[in-house]
Amino acid sequence: MKEYSIFREIINDMETLKRHISVIDVLLKEQPIGIIKLSQETGIPEHKIRYSLRILEQENIISPSREGAILTPDFIEHKDQIISDAEKTVEEANAILEQVKKMLQKK
Repeated sequence: MKEYSIFREIINDMETLKRHISVIDVLLKEQPIGIIKLSQETGIPEHKIRYSLRILEQENIISPSREGAILTPDFIEHKDQIISDAEKTVEEANAILEQVKKMLQKK
């Protein structure tokens, strides 16, 4: 049976986001840290850790060092903005949920 979901892409993006957040969480507790240790700490496969680190570096959230990944000072300075962005995302998701419920309850 084919799965029908207009949410498939965003669900995949949410999984990736959760992985990025797991990496950041470990970095907040223990940095610098390498790929193998990050994989062990999070339970996330190394290839997915590499991808997350590449994306987080592109976003200026982490930077590489000889000892492993570290969070950038810029990331720490913008923690209030990050919380605000997360809150806006949840608000948008809730608004979409309500719209979908309203739309489909009519049928």
